Amino acid sequence: MEYKPFNPGRVSHKLNRPGLRYEVAISIAKCYIVHINGPFLSGEWSDLRIARNFLHSRLSHDEYYLADSGYRCGKGPAITRNALPRHRHRKYKGLMARHETINRRFKEFAILGGKFRHEEDKHEEVFRCIAVLVQIDIVRGHNIFRVS
Repeated sequence: MEYKPFNPGRVSHKLNRPGLRYEVAISIAKCYIVHINGPFLSGEWSDLRIARNFLHSRLSHDEYYLADSGYRCGKGPAITRNALPRHRHRKYKGLMARHETINRRFKEFAILGGKFRHEEDKHEEVFRCIAVLVQIDIVRGHNIFRVS
């Protein structure tokens, strides 16, 4: 295995260790994984920076996505809880919880939480395979939960 010098861009400020970050978008209507982008170095790329540089350019002018409060991007396509009328907060909370449930399903695969002991260029392939397995689980009826 080749030695690589320390790169501070790899260190996640949230986890305080090296990591890779992926962007995953879920359809609001059908709870399908509709977009995966990455990997990105955790210390160099924030979620908002990834969205601004990639997801925003892939959406049509009438499309939007729901995001947490870290996505303060003015007139962009991200809609946060605070941008919604109060009577929509409960539905927003349910949709965001559904997405977090899918994130948890990804993390159930231990290979994503520990030291990746293979060539780094294989990480994306492993991540995408896990996304397919999570999606198959959803399609087979193991829904996250219904959001009306």
